[in-house]
Amino acid sequence: MQLTDLGNLFLAMATASALVSMGALILGTRAGKAGEPTVNFGYIATFATFVFVTLGSGLLVSAFLGSNYAFEYVALNHSTDVSAWALVYKFSGLWAGREGSLLFWEWMLSMFVAWVAWRRLSITDALSNVALVIANFVQLFFLVALFIPTNNPFKVTPLEYFSDGKLDPTLGMNPLLQTWAMVIHPPTLFIGYAGLTIPFAFAIAALILNKPDSGWVKIVDRITVFSWLLLGVGIGLGAIWAYQELAFGGYWAWDPVENASLLPWLTGVGLLHSFTVYRQREGFKVWSIVMATVTFVLVLLGTFITRSGIVQSVHAFEKDPLSFWLFLSMMVLSLAAGLGGVLWRRESFRSHTDFDSLLSKDASYYFNNVLMLVAGVLVAYWTIAPALPGWLPGGGQTYNPGSYNAVARPVGILYVFIMAVCPILSWAKTDPKTFWNRVKWPLVGAAALGAVLMAEWWVNLRPYLMKDAGGGAGQVMAIVGLLVASLAIVLPIYLFVDGARKRSSGGTENFGSALLKIFSKARTRSGGYVTHLGIGVILVGLIGSTMFVSSYPVDIAQKAGASAKAGPYVFTFQKLVEETRPNKDLVRKVTFVVTENGKQIAVISPTQVLPYSVLLGLNGDKQWDKGRREVDIIGSPFLDVFSIFGGTQDPANPASPVALEVKVNPLIVWVWIGFLLTILGTTLAAWPKAERQLAAAKRAPAKR
Repeated sequence: MQLTDLGNLFLAMATASALVSMGALILGTRAGKAGEPTVNFGYIATFATFVFVTLGSGLLVSAFLGSNYAFEYVALNHSTDVSAWALVYKFSGLWAGREGSLLFWEWMLSMFVAWVAWRRLSITDALSNVALVIANFVQLFFLVALFIPTNNPFKVTPLEYFSDGKLDPTLGMNPLLQTWAMVIHPPTLFIGYAGLTIPFAFAIAALILNKPDSGWVKIVDRITVFSWLLLGVGIGLGAIWAYQELAFGGYWAWDPVENASLLPWLTGVGLLHSFTVYRQREGFKVWSIVMATVTFVLVLLGTFITRSGIVQSVHAFEKDPLSFWLFLSMMVLSLAAGLGGVLWRRESFRSHTDFDSLLSKDASYYFNNVLMLVAGVLVAYWTIAPALPGWLPGGGQTYNPGSYNAVARPVGILYVFIMAVCPILSWAKTDPKTFWNRVKWPLVGAAALGAVLMAEWWVNLRPYLMKDAGGGAGQVMAIVGLLVASLAIVLPIYLFVDGARKRSSGGTENFGSALLKIFSKARTRSGGYVTHLGIGVILVGLIGSTMFVSSYPVDIAQKAGASAKAGPYVFTFQKLVEETRPNKDLVRKVTFVVTENGKQIAVISPTQVLPYSVLLGLNGDKQWDKGRREVDIIGSPFLDVFSIFGGTQDPANPASPVALEVKVNPLIVWVWIGFLLTILGTTLAAWPKAERQLAAAKRAPAKR
């Protein structure tokens, strides 16, 4: 038996285990107490699925580590890097292509399902059993998808890929993927995707068993927060990768595959907030089911967009009709199950916590859900619009970044305002006097921060508004956005300070101890506040780095001392060096001295890399646009000076001018700081409960 056959055998055994688990769980649950042994066997079969998928994934990783080119997937996606990261890139080959990324997706899913099975094994209540049936059905879907030839990672390499016993040197991993961000970015996305299957499975199980209480929400709450966190981390790392590797001067371009990861993150925001109301007030029951369903469907859509080839993207794989129909069918089935189940159980899942005032926490949660659901559906529709028939609204049309920004900017600012105010609102209704007492001091702090940001806007941002930002209306939007961001930043800080002050006023603990207790004891709430703070900081960065970017294309003679002006900066040419790396990649590095107002601020060396595999395919014609660019960035708290080496007008002519693209990105570091704060906040909120609480839950009687 060949190793490729062994890999397919592992997939077949995993598929059989998932089927056995589903059958055993269904039969055992229907039999009641007498079916307990059968149910337990279903749980064991779930573990077996994880084991077989793990063996298959391990086999593929070992093939990468051993450079076993008998695997076609390894031949097409092996790394040629010779740096200190070479070994890491061998591992990352697992998710570098269509087939391996689907296998990795399923491995993550099998891990989540096995984790749930392990945590619920001592309880084996009907809710958990049915949820595991649903989760195993989703696993079955991905396992079947892996047997489609275009998705199978265990295909044998065709002989034509070899010449004289050696692999064609033009084959290998995409050079753009051989960077640290792409080692971490895809796995975090896949963990987020896989984890968001669990709330969907329990939501459908609750509908099937007609269990409208908050029990299912409490089971999946932390898993959902963790999955949403990892999805957010993946999106952030993807933005960093785009900023450093794609060399277009930004970090988000509303690319279809970028949108694919954003979609479930948006509706996931609504899902988390719906769970809060469900747990605390037995409200938003239908919202929770709907958001769990839509989020899972958007996870499938994200995978579908990337792997079906229905839309064009620098990230997407080639077209695959079988995957197209398979993923489309699964999305339709999942949506029908969730929405149909809600209609079926509408009386049981009706909530009785209607709010009486728009000035209430309930109302803010409601509008949060509406905004996130509409945003998710709209971005999804626009993303796939090019593949839709012309008789549908927008069908066949490609929406450019300007269209997305025209909607995202005002809606985003409105959302951040609602998010900022929500923590100081009461449930059902907030008395105006109470609201004023809670908001007056945060408003004072927001006014102070807003004044600083207004000064920054007037001096450094206002003169450089991009044309696509909307002219005068764009300036107004920027002002409103910065003021809203000020409130979003100040209010959670105030809540922490005020809470610690009140705790320490009794004299039993000092201010520092009181503040630490708030973070350690009320982790969910504190994590939410930190996340809100991070979103406010991100908004400042988004306004500066998307609406006020300045671009300066310049040509500089290849002569020591030659210079050109790019905005307030002068770039003076030093040298252009061409070298060949040990792996035969051809590299051109240009060095400039950068001055501002006559003072040197940096020495930069943006670089072009033409990988050997690409170079061979060019037959000696050095088309540098087919390689990758390693940008150089001069960073500061208020702006980045981003430099891209565009090559020379004539690479064969040593005197040909050097092309340099310089972009000035104001406040972009605020995006990265806000991103880090949201990670820290969500991590705090997702931190596991105390063991004594978990033990109490395990001792709870089984509910069949």
